[in-house]
Amino acid sequence: MRLDLHVHSEYSPDSHSSIEAILKQAQEVGLDGIAITDHNSVLSFSVASKLAEELGLDLIIVPGAEISTREGHLIALGTINLLPSGIPANEVIEHVHDNGGIVVAPHPYAIFRKGIRNLQDIRLDAVETFNSKQLFGLANYLANRSARQLNLGVTGGSDSHKVETIGFGYTDVNIADGADVERILQAIKSCRSQSKGRASPRLRSVGHSLKIRMGNYKNSR
Repeated sequence: MRLDLHVHSEYSPDSHSSIEAILKQAQEVGLDGIAITDHNSVLSFSVASKLAEELGLDLIIVPGAEISTREGHLIALGTINLLPSGIPANEVIEHVHDNGGIVVAPHPYAIFRKGIRNLQDIRLDAVETFNSKQLFGLANYLANRSARQLNLGVTGGSDSHKVETIGFGYTDVNIADGADVERILQAIKSCRSQSKGRASPRLRSVGHSLKIRMGNYKNSR
């Protein structure tokens, strides 16, 4: 199964992508599922789940959010029960685990992004080892190396803030019989996933990074 597990919608302060447009694009590019991981928000999940059913789209909608912890960003998958932003990472992780979810470290080595670099100090389930916004590959390489060293699962995501880049990064999940959110998360935890994709257009990625650097998107950093 192919899933983009890092997408932002209009419920993030730095994206204007509508839920309907995201879902239609995900179907169009051949994804089997998607996680809309808005900054400190799960409001998109119920909207996306209902809309996918109404539109008859064959997509698995994975609950998700990109959480701003004290140490940096984490992605929670599989739960809609979030703690407020600014809390220590290990408290957030414990809460996500208690609510049946898993935790991924997104873009841990990316310049201008608030990733968590000291991955060995937190109780992660997986590392985002392909993020399509990483222009030159070094950050993804370092993330992949850390995942191997720490024996963690891996994910890939587009980190899309524009509809047209959905699916540029994705997670291949090995599931033998059927698929649902629980089986997808278990496969990632059990290291039965791979991260793949291609880089987003460089000018778009640079522009987004510069906006973050200049503080235009304070809630997303």
